[in-house]
Order: sequence, then structure tokens, then C-alpha cells
Amino acid sequence: MLHFRAIALFLAGLIFASAASAGLTEPVDNKLRIGGTGCAIATMQTLGKAFTKIHPEATVVITPSLGSSGGIKAMLAGSIDLAISSRDLKPAERAQGVLASEYARTPFVFAVSPRNSVAAITTNELVRIYSGDSTLWPDGKKLRLVLRPPEESDTDIVKSMSPEMNRAMQIALAREGMIRAITDQDSADKLEKILGAIGTSTLAQIISEQRALKPLILNGVTPSLDTLAEGKYPYFKTLLMVSSPKPSPLTQAFIAFVRSAVGRQILAKNGQWAAPAK
Repeated sequence: MLHFRAIALFLAGLIFASAASAGLTEPVDNKLRIGGTGCAIATMQTLGKAFTKIHPEATVVITPSLGSSGGIKAMLAGSIDLAISSRDLKPAERAQGVLASEYARTPFVFAVSPRNSVAAITTNELVRIYSGDSTLWPDGKKLRLVLRPPEESDTDIVKSMSPEMNRAMQIALAREGMIRAITDQDSADKLEKILGAIGTSTLAQIISEQRALKPLILNGVTPSLDTLAEGKYPYFKTLLMVSSPKPSPLTQAFIAFVRSAVGRQILAKNGQWAAPAK
């Protein structure tokens, strides 16, 4: 009896292992796990709810903000099925054969609280703010700059705006006592709560999370989907969907849904511009 039981358990183990490797177990088939850059989290939640109305057998789980790098690492480790990145892939990531494609762009903005009377700003003024030469708003109230980590895409975008902005950012990062925010959500929280705060965000996050933040007109151009599509507003984040070389059928179905007319409409309502389908 013990001999036959041992054989049965052995065969059951083989069957389970084969099913798992083939992607046939229920958690893999019916659960789609998505994570990555914080600015896309709320929109992905909205897309997930709309997707499950079409695919009621599926469960879409959106993880808290992992960041672009964290999301890609989690996807490569098998912890999630689809990573959302706001930066291009690094050579080491591409070498692992992952699939990545742009699905939208969102204006990259400098934001303040609606309580702040300032509505517009220039690059020259930002240089003075980041370098520490400007510490007060026009009404005399203290200006508080919120920084992101040196390795974050927000920091890279600010540095790429001009050689002067690059130098100003280096000065800001080196200054002690600066306000620092790790995640997109942490940054938005600080911008909302700290009196006189200014920092970076995206139109996608402000709209999708219904943030009490005001995107500033930059160099005379309002950050919007229209000005982005027309090329008038030059600063944006590119959003990518990143998956394994052989994504599951459920993952492929979700990617197709994001690119569908319904998906594109949801993206637009949440501050993200998708190039017209060819």
C-alpha cells in the first residue's frame, strides 16, 4: 500500500509540475499581475476594471508603485506578469529578451498646490529655483523644492532640459536638508501638503489620481494632450508595457485591450496620449 501511495504522489507531482511549466495552473491562467511606475498605477486600475467586464473570468491585480526598474525586475523574477515603465529599457534588460512597446505618452510637468497663485514658469526661473538662487515665491512666501532620487526618470528629464538645468539639478541634489520623495505617490503627497512646494509630476498622475495639484504653464505652453500631440509641449514621459518573451494569453489579451479604441479612450481621459493606430 505504501509503495503504491508513493508512486501516486510522485505521478501527481509530475503532473502539477508539467501544468505549472505550461502555464495551466489557475493562478497563472486567471490572474494578471501588473506593476511598475507610479504615475500609471491609477490608470492601470481603471483599465483593469474595464478589462474584467469583457473578461469576467480574469482577475487583474495592480501592485503599489514599484518604479520602472522595480517593475521590470519583478516581471523578470515572475512576481508580476506585466511591468509598466516610464523609461526605455537598459541594455542588460534587453539582453534578457523581454518584450517592450510604447502605449502612451503623458506630459511631464512642474506642479504646485492650487493655493499657489503662480500659474506659469520659465526654464530660467526653474534654473534659479534648483540652483538655490530663488527661495521665495513672488508673494514672499517660502519656496520648497521637492526632489526625486538621482536615478529616477524625473531627475533625468529635468537634467536634459538644458545644460543650465543639468548644473542646477546637480547643485540641488548636493544640497543638504532638501525635501526628497522616493515614489511618484510620495512626491504628489508632499506637493499637496507642504506649503509653498514645487516639484515634478505627470498629467497622467494628477488626473488619474485626482490630485489637488496645478500643472504650471512652462515657457508659455500649457501642458495638455493637444500641445503634446502637436509637438508644442516638448517634455513628456513615454509609457511602455514590458513582458516576458512569451507572455501568457491573458497578458496578450490585456495588452491588446490597452491598444483598443476603449483602452485608448480610457488613456486619454487619464492624461495619456496614444499615437493613432497605423
